[in-house]
Amino acid sequence: MFLSPADEYFTHQTALTHAMVATSDPSWRERYWVSLQDTETGDTVLTLGLGRYPNQDVMEAFACFSDNGRQTNLRLSRSLLPDSHAMAVGPLSCDIVEPLKELRFTLGNNDSGLRFDVTFEARFEPMLEGKFFQISRARTTYDAIRYVQHGRARGWIVTPDGRRIEVTPDRWWAERDHSWGTRPLPRAEGQPPGERPEWKLLLFAPLQLPDLAVHLYVQESRPGQPVHLSAGLIAPPGDDRELSPITAVDHDLKWDDRAAAPTLVGGRVTLTQLDGEKIELEIRALRGRAHLRGGGYEGWNGWRQGQWRGDLTAEHDEWDLTDRDNFYRYAKAGSDHLVEVRRGDTVGYGVIEYMVLPGYGRYEEALPPRRSPQPEPR
Repeated sequence: MFLSPADEYFTHQTALTHAMVATSDPSWRERYWVSLQDTETGDTVLTLGLGRYPNQDVMEAFACFSDNGRQTNLRLSRSLLPDSHAMAVGPLSCDIVEPLKELRFTLGNNDSGLRFDVTFEARFEPMLEGKFFQISRARTTYDAIRYVQHGRARGWIVTPDGRRIEVTPDRWWAERDHSWGTRPLPRAEGQPPGERPEWKLLLFAPLQLPDLAVHLYVQESRPGQPVHLSAGLIAPPGDDRELSPITAVDHDLKWDDRAAAPTLVGGRVTLTQLDGEKIELEIRALRGRAHLRGGGYEGWNGWRQGQWRGDLTAEHDEWDLTDRDNFYRYAKAGSDHLVEVRRGDTVGYGVIEYMVLPGYGRYEEALPPRRSPQPEPR
């Protein structure tokens, strides 16, 4: 066993040190995902993440910076031990300034040329999703939980070409999540094939208006047939409104049928609350879009999330997002697509991650151009 500074506190949940978790399942992980968007240009998205895999001896991180038709990706990995609770991988680190309110992320000098010092500032309380539980081949594959939080960002970004971008909360909106539990790792040789997912449509959408935070995580097997629905509303601090729970989500989305990969244009999302009230949100997709495969989602050129890569490993690449021949490869694992959201005269922003698979029965123009290995849900 290994001791860490966290073991000093009265926070243990099992008869183990904080370096360990209650299960030896290698897929157990704890992750941050953070997305920051410039809502004024509508073209710039920075998505970053940190992941801890205690049964793999892995701590990893990534940053994907999408701007003006190009995306810079940085992927980092290190041995977790002995610094099992240090929230840093090489030049990328996270400082929890105030839990559930303020987190600072810094990226120092590295070969990609991307650098930043940005702080997530919460504007709403975190929203806890329903627990995600699934079984495949008589084995638990998903047993995880997540909370999502909406806010703003401040700080600075230096782009790979040397431009300095000032990040100010009046125009930079932000969303983040924190998840932990078991989720499948990439299959290794000799393991049985994975089962196709029951869902055929996936929408993960943290959206925010000035007076309301919305989060949707929807998986449907057929139109109107959810196999997983976690949705909620939160009012800003000081607002004493009682918001009725969301019981159903309906959507009518429009897609770019000329795009090289599924690309949202806009549409409408209707939320039905327990008291019968409906909230209608008009969605308009903007240009900004950070493709998550650059962070290792579904793997990229041999780099897979949670895979042990030694004491410290870093790699980077740059994608031309105007390259139609390769765009599907970049986009196939989903993306943080910046959207404008309207409710009546109120305007806000957020991101939507989406996937549509063959057999869903709707949104044919959003299907991938060819069948490919089935993606892992968020």
